[in-house]
Amino acid sequence: MFSKQILATRNSEEPLREVLCNSFTLLTYCADEFSKEDLMPSMRTRTNRAASARILGGLLPLLLLVATSLPARADTIALTIDFAKVMKLDKPVSTIVIGNPGIADATVEDEQTLVLTGKAAGTTNLIALDQDGHEVANATLQVVSNDRQLTTIFYGSNRQTLSCSPICEKVISVGDAATNFEQASSQIQQRQSFARGR
Repeated sequence: MFSKQILATRNSEEPLREVLCNSFTLLTYCADEFSKEDLMPSMRTRTNRAASARILGGLLPLLLLVATSLPARADTIALTIDFAKVMKLDKPVSTIVIGNPGIADATVEDEQTLVLTGKAAGTTNLIALDQDGHEVANATLQVVSNDRQLTTIFYGSNRQTLSCSPICEKVISVGDAATNFEQASSQIQQRQSFARGR
């Protein structure tokens, strides 16, 4: 049902205009017929507040639904090859899943402490589950090499990587020439066997 309302303009010299409105209280529905400047300031404030309250009231259940249905934000943890980092968890965990164990490794120190180790440059993820299989943590692991201590030497198309801190020694680095990589790998394995007494 429509009601006819007569609205006085702010400029008293202009004649009164008759506007057909579809509501007594929500004058914003008449916006096509007159400008907001025609309304008294108190009426504009009330209609703006009422419109804001209706919008917020309609959005609140939607926001609560979205907030409860989304999983916890995945964190990004930066790791360096051959370096360990401690990760503390809010709840006890019983299962750890690593997307690519060739890039990073995780060991359980206790129910709420993990030790992460970077193994190769790249990106993978870690998921920690509790005893009931619920997700406790979900993190992206970004592993980079420690470039500050590495020196790369090129012999034509062959590459060799050295760790110089401060004396330069051969290290295993993906991308090195096959002969350099195999030689350094063999020597490291022999040294580790010797250290274990084998």
